[in-house]
Order: sequence, then C-alpha cells, then structure tokens
Amino acid sequence: MIELPGFAVLLARLLDHRGLAPADLARRAEAAGPEVAAVLAGAAPEPALLRRLAPTLGLDAADLFELAALPLPEDLAPAGGMATTSITGVLRLVLALPPASRAELRARVAGLPSARHRGRIEGLPAALPDRHTPGNVLMRMVATRNLGWNGTAKVVQLLTGRSRMATAYGRIASGEAELTPDLVADLATVLALPAADLAAVLGLPLPAAAPAAPAAPAPGEAVTDAALLLRDLRRLGVEQLREAEDLARALSSA
Repeated sequence: MIELPGFAVLLARLLDHRGLAPADLARRAEAAGPEVAAVLAGAAPEPALLRRLAPTLGLDAADLFELAALPLPEDLAPAGGMATTSITGVLRLVLALPPASRAELRARVAGLPSARHRGRIEGLPAALPDRHTPGNVLMRMVATRNLGWNGTAKVVQLLTGRSRMATAYGRIASGEAELTPDLVADLATVLALPAADLAAVLGLPLPAAAPAAPAAPAPGEAVTDAALLLRDLRRLGVEQLREAEDLARALSSA
C-alpha cells in the first residue's frame, strides 16, 4: 500500500502539472509569498491559506483540506444523514435542465439554510480508515460530497454511465482494490476535477487517451454543472435536499 507524501509534495506536483510558479500562485491567491514558500518547504498550511489557495487552483476547499490531511472545518463538512436518494434525485433532474436553469438552481441552492451536521454519512463505515494513501484520500474527497459507498456508486453511474458495486468504493478506501485509470477518471468527474490534475497530484497513471465509457448520460457541460452542484448540496440535510429537488423540478417544467 503506497503512502502519499506530505502536502508540500502534492501541491508542488499540481503546480508543476499546471506550469504555475509558486510566486504566481501567491499573487493570484492574494497570499504572502513567504507563506506559500514555507508550505512548499514542508510547513503545515494554515486553514486560512488553504481557503485562499482553493479557488485559485480551481479546487473545492474541502478537497484541499483532505489533501493536507487537516480536519474539515464545520462549514465544509457534509451534513450527513440519509441523503443519497435526495442527492441523486436532484442530480437526475439537473442533467436534463438547460444551462440557464442549471445556473439559476445553483444560485437558489446557495440561498438554502445549512442543515445541522449529523456526523454520519449514509453508507460509510462507522470510521472511514485514515491511511493517507491515494485511494483513501480520493474516497475522503468524495465523502465530502455527503456520499457513502452506495451514493458514490449511484452518482458515478448517473454522471458517467459506468456501473460498479458499492463495495468497490469501500475497497478503494481500504487499499484492497487498485485505482485503475477508468476509476480515477470517473471519480474525477464526480469531483468536478480534470482527471489529469487528480492523477498528477496523487501520483497515479492515466492512459494516453480517455478510457472508453458507455454512452454519455448527458452533455459534458451538464455533467460538470451537476458535479459542481454536488459540492453545494453537501451542506443540506434531507429536508433541504427535498426543497432543492422541488426547485429543480419546477425549473424543468417551466
């Protein structure tokens, strides 16, 4: 089981893959150059710095916290609870909406109140193994979307057309299953990240061409918008998710 290096190496991999100099990163993130340099030299990143770096890098802040092996702040933690059915219901409707309606839905979802954090995500074991391996960190990033193994299987199938048993994702987290290029690509889709970026950061191989997949369930732009909405949905409980589903249904019939 291969352990990931520290955050300094992971961040350096991403910057190298993007062709972005540390000084340029600091400038774009409005962060102090010495602070960024210190993190790249091995210093533990401050949470405030991670929040500034995330949008500059095109990453979800929760993903950056997971890569840095830091506890998620409460405002980035998933709501938990029995949410899989409601999440997939919203995403299924979103995939059929036109671009303007998808944008309107994201704006309206942003205005919904956050649910009280319930701690446990449906379908996850009582304690998700914490081994800082590529597969474990990747599945922790997916879990920040309020998705357990069952939810991951359903959302992957919805967004990519690929079908796998829910237990396959638990095996990835525990290190029992290998992270294949098609798995990396599919999970990158769920995370709304370029697969090449994800592979570069985690030190995983990708094929020269994108892996073959079933017929796309929806246009690429709709899939990306659905994955971005998935980030927004994580703070909602079942009641708020049902409200989001009602909003999506109203937009689809407008």
